[in-house]
Formats: sequence, C-alpha cells, structure tokens
Amino acid sequence: MSETELIEQVRAGNYQAFERLVKQYHTAAFRIALSFTGNRDIAMDLSQEAFIRVFRHRGELDPRRPFGAWLYRIVRNLAFNDLKRRRNRWRVFSDLFPESGAEDALPESGEADREEAREAKEQIWQGLAALKTGDREIIILKDIEGFRYQEIAEILDIPAGSVMSRLYHARKRLAVHVKRAALL
Repeated sequence: MSETELIEQVRAGNYQAFERLVKQYHTAAFRIALSFTGNRDIAMDLSQEAFIRVFRHRGELDPRRPFGAWLYRIVRNLAFNDLKRRRNRWRVFSDLFPESGAEDALPESGEADREEAREAKEQIWQGLAALKTGDREIIILKDIEGFRYQEIAEILDIPAGSVMSRLYHARKRLAVHVKRAALL
C-alpha cells in the first residue's frame, strides 16, 4: 500500500492503517523530538503525543503532501512548547542517537581510530548545541532527517532559496564551533 493510500485509510478512521503509519514513522518522530529536547524520556512522550494529535486531526491529512513533513511540524511545535515550559538550556547532543556501532565498523581500526571518531562525533554535537535554534533546526532537517529543500521550505514556510542560504550559513557557523571545540 502506498503512503497516499495509507493516508486515505487513516483519514477514513482505519485503525490498522494508522498503526502502520505509526510503525513506519515512530523512529523518525522520536529522533526529531530528541534532536530538539536532548532527553530520551521527553522525546518519547513528545513523539507519542504527536501521533495522538495526528489521529485527532487525521481529517487534515493531505494525501498529496508528504506525511513526514506534516509530522515534523507537529513534533517540532510540541518540542518548542515543551522547551518553553521547562526553560531548559540545550544540552550537548553526544548521546543523541542510540549507539550505531559506527566506530566499531571501521575496518581493522585500532582503539585510537575509534576514539578519534568518537571525539569527532562529540565535537559535532557540541557544535550543534552551541548554534542558535534556527541554525540547529535547518541542519537537523537537512543533514540528520534528510528532508529535501522543498520539503524544508514547506515545513519552515520559507522560500526554497532561503533554505539553501540559511543552510549554507548554518553549516559555516557549525564548522566554526566544531573547530573551536577541537582546539579545546
């Protein structure tokens, strides 16, 4: 069943179709929430709340538009509201994703190579944490979540050209923060 057909079924109130949609997107919703909150428990709560809202507002689903972009907006808004409510400062995102084993996958690499990869990863997350929310968000959308420029433009309600420009400048600022972290 295509995503369009699945969304049509969800709009009609089909619980099995909704369950399939949740299974397909629950990891992405969790990662998005975790990207904004830096807390696994809060991210789990927010991603679950996002799907509750999706089901409550299933009539607003547009099968012609990508579901992932709509879900991103919901999770993003929930995360921003949660951050405002808690008045948390952004944390270092070195533990953002579950251990992927990427350092262990280096061919024939020694302990020094794995440690260097771990440190580089940590510097990137520290750099992300140091960015302003808008810069962090656009990098998360493109480089972590893999949205296309047009999808990001729709999510952020800005022209696609602005997405490219903002991403370019956000990446430059991230590079400055990463270099600074490497010198410490």
